[in-house]
Order: sequence, then structure tokens, then C-alpha cells
Amino acid sequence: MNNEFAKKTSPYHHGNLKESLVETALDIIDKDGLDAITLRDLTQRLGTSRTAVYRHFESKEALILGVIEKGYENLDRMFTPIFKDRTQSVETRFKTMGRAYLDFAIEHPNLYRLLFGDKYHQEREELCDYKDENQATGLYALIGLLLEAQEEGIIATVNPMVQAAMVWASIHGLASLLIDGHLMMRDNIDAIYEYSIGVLLKGLH
Repeated sequence: MNNEFAKKTSPYHHGNLKESLVETALDIIDKDGLDAITLRDLTQRLGTSRTAVYRHFESKEALILGVIEKGYENLDRMFTPIFKDRTQSVETRFKTMGRAYLDFAIEHPNLYRLLFGDKYHQEREELCDYKDENQATGLYALIGLLLEAQEEGIIATVNPMVQAAMVWASIHGLASLLIDGHLMMRDNIDAIYEYSIGVLLKGLH
């Protein structure tokens, strides 16, 4: 799966230390987990000082919130084009979206848990306003896709926000079971996904 989550960080240049700190921290979390993040390691990797880091982030926690915000931005950039690609049918886009979400969770479990797990739940609520269409572009692109599906008679004409919550809950549940080892059927992911997405579509009708 091609995305921006696991790209290698290059040495920063003058003026973009803040971005480099976030990208490097994101890369560390992706590979080694949240507990692997230390300001000492970051400064060594980027060849800078703690004083320079503190100019941008007052603490490690503040840096992690920056990573969360960047992670959501990357997810929105990944999902929004899928939803808006009208060269593909509604059903194809719906299935592509779900599989992209599932693949992201499987390939980047540490980042997935940071973005959607219990830890930092309150901070995420304060950081990301899902009622802001400009901020949560992926969510509102999904709602737009659901409205298309309603117009075509593919799904029931009900509140699309409620439908979006159901879609996310269903795919998130499957992803969480897989990455946390509760569903020991990784060899059959394709079959499980195809059946699950089919049931979900029928449930929305």
C-alpha cells in the first residue's frame, strides 16, 4: 500500500525543523512503537539540540499531538481521492476505501493504535474537529459517497452521518481484531473482507 506513513526522513534544512520532527517521530512510532519516542533520539537523528526542539514543541506530549494531527491529515489525503473519483462506481469506491483502511491498519498497527486507540482519546477530540468539513475532508467525502449511494438507490435514504458511523465502526472493528490478534485468519483476509463489505452494504440498504 503506497502512502506517506512510512517514508524515511531526510536531514532537515533551515526552516523546516518542525515538520522534520513530526515526520521523524511518525517514522519511529510506525517502526518501533510509541514508547520508542525520546527527544534525545530525535535530536541525534536530526542533528539538532533540545533547545531547538522546544522552540516548536514544549514537550514530548505536544510533539505526539503533532504526529496525531499529521497522521489524520495523511489519512484524509489518502481517502478523499478514493471517495471523489467518479470514474469509479459507488460500490467500487466503497470497497476500495474499506480495503485501504484495513490495509493501513495491518501495515501500520502502531500508528493505527495511536490514531484510533484509547490513549490520547481526549486530546484527539480537542485536536480534531470532525464537524469542520475543511479539517475532516475524508469523513465528509465518505458522507458525499453515501449520499451518492442513496441517490442511486443502493442504500437507504437516512442520515448519512449515522451511516458513516456504522461504516467506520464495522471496518474499524475488523481492523482492530486483526491487528490485535483476536481474529487468527490472516491467510483469509481477502475472503473475510469481501464477505464483510458485502454484508455491510446489504445492511445499509
